[in-house]
Amino acid sequence: MTVANRSVGEWLSSLPTLILLLLTIFLASGEVIHSQLLKIGENTWEGYFKLRTAGLVGEPTCNPDPDLDAELQKAVAQKQAEMADDPLAGIFGTDVDEGALRQSLEASRQICRDSWADYTMVQEQVTPGVIAFRNLEGGVAKVVTTLGNYKRLLLCLLVIICAATATLTRHHISLRPARTRKDHMVATIGQLSANVMLLLSAWIYRGEEVSAIADGVQVNHFYLHQFWIGGFLILSLAAAYQLIRPPKDLEEGGTWGKSLLTIPLYSFMCITAGIQFISQGYYHGISVYLGMMMELSTLFLSLALYIWIGMLLRQTKMAHLVFDVLRPWKMSPELMCFVVLAVAAVPTAYTGASGIFVIAAGATIYNELIRAGARKQLALAATAMSGSMGVVLRPCLLVVIIAALNNSVTTDELFTSGLKIFALSLILFFIYSQFARTAPARIAPFSEAVPASIKRLIPLLPYVIIMGTVIVVFKDLLGTKLDEIYAPIILPVMLLTILCYEKLSEKSLHVFTLVLVPLLAFSFYNMLGMQDALSTGNIPTGTSAEELQSQFWGLFWRNIILGACLVVHYLMKTPDMDPHYQPEPGVGEKLESSLRFATNETTGHIGALLMLMALSVSVGGIIERSGMMEALPETFPNIWVAMTLLVVTMVIIGMIMDPYGAVILVNATIAQIAFDNGIAPLHFWMITLVAFELGYLSPPVALNHLLTRQVVGDEEVESAKVEGGSFYRRYEKYLLPIAVMLTALLLVSYVPLMSDSLHDYLFQKIAVGG
Repeated sequence: MTVANRSVGEWLSSLPTLILLLLTIFLASGEVIHSQLLKIGENTWEGYFKLRTAGLVGEPTCNPDPDLDAELQKAVAQKQAEMADDPLAGIFGTDVDEGALRQSLEASRQICRDSWADYTMVQEQVTPGVIAFRNLEGGVAKVVTTLGNYKRLLLCLLVIICAATATLTRHHISLRPARTRKDHMVATIGQLSANVMLLLSAWIYRGEEVSAIADGVQVNHFYLHQFWIGGFLILSLAAAYQLIRPPKDLEEGGTWGKSLLTIPLYSFMCITAGIQFISQGYYHGISVYLGMMMELSTLFLSLALYIWIGMLLRQTKMAHLVFDVLRPWKMSPELMCFVVLAVAAVPTAYTGASGIFVIAAGATIYNELIRAGARKQLALAATAMSGSMGVVLRPCLLVVIIAALNNSVTTDELFTSGLKIFALSLILFFIYSQFARTAPARIAPFSEAVPASIKRLIPLLPYVIIMGTVIVVFKDLLGTKLDEIYAPIILPVMLLTILCYEKLSEKSLHVFTLVLVPLLAFSFYNMLGMQDALSTGNIPTGTSAEELQSQFWGLFWRNIILGACLVVHYLMKTPDMDPHYQPEPGVGEKLESSLRFATNETTGHIGALLMLMALSVSVGGIIERSGMMEALPETFPNIWVAMTLLVVTMVIIGMIMDPYGAVILVNATIAQIAFDNGIAPLHFWMITLVAFELGYLSPPVALNHLLTRQVVGDEEVESAKVEGGSFYRRYEKYLLPIAVMLTALLLVSYVPLMSDSLHDYLFQKIAVGG
């Protein structure tokens, strides 16, 4: 059934999801917008901060010219009356300090005169333009403040809507897909059981808080209980509907053992945690830990935006154009995998390092590696790893969460060390893949490959110009840069503009050029002022000469690169697109269809991933309450024993839990034990991140392999199975990533303990203000 050529599901799930995502972007950018409006007001009208109070603040009621002598006598009389009524006054003396009272009255008179002066100035200088601008600025502030108070509600609605969509579309993450009637029945009963358990937990939790309120305890965000109860009721009804009305394309046969593997992972986690909580008499435990997720609502809303960013990226041609640049080199499969992992790490970090990049570009990566001659097992390994190698790079959301949860490390320190760890992992992949290759390494001659590769860079120049325009607008006009704080705001805008270029008209690039050129000219003009300040020593207040010089050279190279891209693009002819290019299924031909497809996919993925993360927090709660972590001794015989036990513990946690939930657990339980045993905080968190990278790729969950199966297809993954041959060849897609990340984990964990200089190099603390 369709309404206005859209399915009912799109109206009830994708459209609300799109609205919630746009509200999240507005909320995240609202403070920036309001700050810029205040700056515009102050630059336009002198004293705007006072002028904006016109009509909001009434006339002062005080007397600016009181009779001080009369007021002093009244104050003295009042003071004496108070002392006469105070039986203890004699202990402290009965004299009234008239000098102090006069000073107080004079200060009050001055405050009153200042209030009258401000009021008079506002009345004389305020104009209709000021009032109109004040109403706009104040309206933005009010909307941003109101939305900011309901971030938890936004996240709650997003989880409920997207989880219901994932249930109805059979999109939840499981160890294997449901193909047979047995699979479907077992998987659906598992979901129904989990959803009913969530419903009962939410209902009991509400009752507990009602009792607390009756006892006079203050309860925050009580209204959320109604939404959770209603949401879990919807999820239960959706699962019951799926059970009653199974899909018609299901096969017959199957075994009960394999059917258990089709139960979504969040259902396993929910049922396991629920049973444990019930056995402890903590019936509402799941909902309590779900509330802990709400405390990090800003970060999980950012994750939802990163998922949307990944799906928008999938609608573009960028991944194909990047492979066009690599293809002339005719690299051997192993070398191509190495280059792909190096390139893919950057967008992986910018999409939250949660496997979203695998969903967005995994099919393209796999197909291009097969075209390069890679074995299917090797291609699957590289595709899965493409979604995890960037977990330690800026501006990965997982690192931001670590820095937000504790004060022992900063994002700058984590990202600086992470870049070194990433280089180590990449080198290890190169070494392992070369030892495992089945044919000689090859690469095209430089004289042949370099010209062809440079020629294939030209089609990417419009994308550089568009992305550069967005970055310059945000940086120079809004004062925000593309970092871990503002990436969730800037990247959606960037990808939407790229889609406008691809799907509407390539001539739209001229619009971006018309915006970029004057901004670059104005930037060069500002650079002249910066250079003058450096040469004369008149450094602006609040910055240092080193910081100003760094800003200068950053702007210089940014402007030079973008200017060169503009010149080359408009002077050179763009070569034709690769004739082998074929749009993937699910990629729209027009802007509207691309946005619709991207949002439809986003809805299912948000539901699947956020439910997994929400229940990971509950599993972490079970581990925390079980006393397993307390069983670890507070101090160990030596740092080597402490390191070994902590590494093993974190690897196990990383293998069975979602990294975002695992970070919360590790921060609450293990981190302090590591610090108490002499492991530096920065060293510990880098070990944790590498352990989580290993967890992404290791059974029993191996999340990135599950996502790879989703995008590549079950049939293609099944066809990659090797009959006969060595154990390594049969399971290369698992063993190669595990070998790389396990070796990296061991090196990062133990080698720095052997050398203080190496430890200081890898885990360098950054001084505040440095």
